[in-house]
Amino acid sequence: MPADDDLSIVLGEFETARVVTLRGEWDVANREQLRETLHALGAERDVLVDLREASFFDSTALGELIALYKRLNGKGHRLEALVGGSNMRRLLELTSLDALIGVAPERAQYLNDRLPPPAWPVQD
Repeated sequence: MPADDDLSIVLGEFETARVVTLRGEWDVANREQLRETLHALGAERDVLVDLREASFFDSTALGELIALYKRLNGKGHRLEALVGGSNMRRLLELTSLDALIGVAPERAQYLNDRLPPPAWPVQD
């Protein structure tokens, strides 16, 4: 498990969606931080979760994404997960979540070309 300072969450906007960019390993030890962040997004807009720099998700972190998907879907909004070449792609495929929140290759290319890089907090 990396040190807590290897974990980062950056919130932003892209087009009409909220963007949540995650970096590091997400598991039961930091579930509350992830839960609070995702819950604070509300369910009034589409959400894009950028997982390109997330290195690990356990079942509790996946559960938080599923809960967000259900909240958004219940209000007629979408959750998309941008995974790039990270190991998160394989995780979504193995759990069949790619069918619910995965991004089609054309959409992924569009996002990779246009999504601004996150403003990561500066580490001391």
